[in-house]
Formats: sequence, C-alpha cells, structure tokens
Amino acid sequence: MKLLPDTNVLVYDTVEDSTPHNQAVKIIDSADMLAIPPIVIHEYIWIMLKFSVSLKTISVKVREYLEDPRTRYLVEQPAAIYEALKMMEEDRASPKMVNDYVILSLALKYDLSLATFDSVLKKRAMARGVNVVPQP
Repeated sequence: MKLLPDTNVLVYDTVEDSTPHNQAVKIIDSADMLAIPPIVIHEYIWIMLKFSVSLKTISVKVREYLEDPRTRYLVEQPAAIYEALKMMEEDRASPKMVNDYVILSLALKYDLSLATFDSVLKKRAMARGVNVVPQP
C-alpha cells in the first residue's frame, strides 16, 4: 500500500505509552511506500517539542522516517495548496484544518491511502474517495 501518514500516526508511532501506538506501528510497517510531505514533518516536530520530547529523540525519529528506503519526500506544489483551499471552501471548513486539507490534497493528487486517527479528516477523505486507514 502507498501510504501518506498524517502527523498523528507518526506521533503515536513515537509515543510508546499511547493507546493507539500498536496500531500506528502496524500501519507504518504494512506500507510498501511512505509518502511524507514537509507539512507532516513540520507538524511532527512542533507537536513533539510541545510534548517536551528532546531534540535528539526528535532528530532520530525524523531521520528514521525520512531515511526509510520506502519513503518518498513529497514537496507540496502550489496546485496542492490551491486544491486544499478550494476543498476547504467547498466544505466550509475551519481555518484550523488548512494543514489537514493540504495533506488530503496530496493524497488525492498522488492516489495515496491516507493513514489518520483524525475522525474529521477521515470523513472528509472518504467523501472524496480516498482510501483511509485504519478503517472506521
């Protein structure tokens, strides 16, 4: 499966005492290809710093994700941002969801499965025909 992991999947994969940790590990391990855009990496770093995770640990995990031979680093082209804004307008989405919509637009553009634990993003992705994991 070609997979675009939402930030929360990477966070749960890292935080071993979290309830969804095992599920996040299984999702990442099952992927044939991981498509990771900069927005996911930036959110991941920000969240981990907010949780007071050391920079050393964050650096190790970012390298682990980006240097995995299955990983493709996706750069957000302007068209992905325009599409995200268009979808937000169509859905009358909160401005707080802009990052989620950029991630969704990339999943659509590259025909990727979207891994997320975010129920709102999952619903919006499924409405647009994106395969989501874990299934609701």
